[in-house]
Amino acid sequence: MDLSEILVSTGASNVNVDPNAAPPEDPAKVAAAEEKAKQLLASIKGGAKFADVAKKSSDGPTADQGGELGSFKRGSMAQELEDLTFKMKPGDVSDVIRTKQGFVILKVNAHTQAGLAPLKQVENRIQEAVYYEKLQPALRAYLTKLREDAYIDIKPGFVDTGASPNQTKLIYTTAADTNTGKKPKKKKKLGIL
Repeated sequence: MDLSEILVSTGASNVNVDPNAAPPEDPAKVAAAEEKAKQLLASIKGGAKFADVAKKSSDGPTADQGGELGSFKRGSMAQELEDLTFKMKPGDVSDVIRTKQGFVILKVNAHTQAGLAPLKQVENRIQEAVYYEKLQPALRAYLTKLREDAYIDIKPGFVDTGASPNQTKLIYTTAADTNTGKKPKKKKKLGIL
C-alpha cells in the first residue's frame, strides 16, 4: 500500500531527561493543532489537492514531496493505522488521527495485492524476459563475429574481457634496413630531341 500524510505537530518539545518518557504537552497547542488539522481535512474534502495542502501546511519531513510516505506492507505500521488504512480504497482520505507526533491525515494512493499477479498485469514483462533470454546468445555470437573481423589492439595494462579465441591480432614487424650508407644512384634521364 502506498500512503501520503499531512502532519500537524502539537509542538511538544522533548526536554525530559528520560528519552522514553512522553514529552509534556500544552493543552492549548494540542487544541490549536487539532483545529488546524480539521480545517486542512475540510479543505481537502472541499476539493483541494492533498499534495498541495501537504506542501503548504504539513509539519512532517515529507511535506516537500507532497506528503508521500512510500509503500508499506502489513505488519510494518502501528496496528490502529494499519487496520484503518488497509480498509480504505485508493484515493480515500482518513479522518484526523491523533499520534505521538501530533495529528495526522492519511491518504491511500494505491493498494498492491499480495500473492501472484494476474497474467494480464505481468504478460508484457514475461514476454520481454523471454525475448531478452533468447536474444543474448544471438547478440553474443554477432558481437564475437564483429570482433573476429576487426583489428583491435589492446594496450598493455588493460584487460580484454570480450576477446574471442579466433580474433585476429596485429603483428608488428620491423623491416631490416637495406641501406648500408650508400647513396642511391641517380637515374639517367633520357632526352629525345
